[in-house]
Amino acid sequence: MSRGIIFGVGLFALTLLAFLCIPRHLPVTSSATAQPAFSAHIENGQLTLAGAVGSEEAKVAAVSRAQELAKGLRLRVEDNLDVIEDGTAAGWEAALPALIALAATLQHQRATVSLSGQTVTVKGAVASADAKAKLLHDVSALLETSMHVQEQITVASAMPAGLPPGQSAMSAHPSRAQVQTGLDELLRGEHIMFESNSAVLTSKGRAVVDKIIPALQRAPDAAIEIGGHTDSYGDPDYNLQLSRMRAEAVRQYLVEHAVTNRLTAVGYGSTRPLSPERTRAASKKNRRIEFRVKEER
Repeated sequence: MSRGIIFGVGLFALTLLAFLCIPRHLPVTSSATAQPAFSAHIENGQLTLAGAVGSEEAKVAAVSRAQELAKGLRLRVEDNLDVIEDGTAAGWEAALPALIALAATLQHQRATVSLSGQTVTVKGAVASADAKAKLLHDVSALLETSMHVQEQITVASAMPAGLPPGQSAMSAHPSRAQVQTGLDELLRGEHIMFESNSAVLTSKGRAVVDKIIPALQRAPDAAIEIGGHTDSYGDPDYNLQLSRMRAEAVRQYLVEHAVTNRLTAVGYGSTRPLSPERTRAASKKNRRIEFRVKEER
């Protein structure tokens, strides 16, 4: 076989190999650029985040908020959220943490908040027509006016989170006693924690506050006093100021997470101890935040 024939056959073989193999290793260019989309779905004790967002910051904020809520609501978190490389962030991405919090106010048998393009879809059940109207209002307030809200929300007679077993379901206008009982039950054995000598909530402290958000949102007409208390150590004036600042920090946190109740922050310092003893256990017990449903006027 002549050298020319051998060379020609070899060149043909290399060309065929390049045609078959090289495209598999080249970057795939989609004909349509990936667009941000998001869903938060609650079912069977699990909160699942899915879709894709335009920045790592948006993903971190969404996942962090989901994990904070899950601690208080006893949910597992599954993170299936991706980041679009070189993607353009959607206008609604900054609202994802607050939208996840609103999804958690739906009844937890099955609930979904999803966004795609200019449409947000809310699926689930709420306890009353008032709760449904408030939820849809809050969703719209978080998003651009051009967004379309598609709702698939049913109104069901249901027991709100925090009521003890055997108590009748809360109506659209729960009594002061019902709301107080629900809050007391939710906070039983819990402790809203702050950084040492500070009014900054710790992650555990935020998780406890997150537990009561759904209960307050189901009773938006209830006026709530947030009382801050300290132990007896230190200067009384300093303790009074610290207790007031901590109560205000909790009030502000609730406002930032779509709680619209009339909230009042009050500092009592060390003037209302639960235990008069001067032990470490007593001091921890006396350092607390209390929620009191105020009398209607």
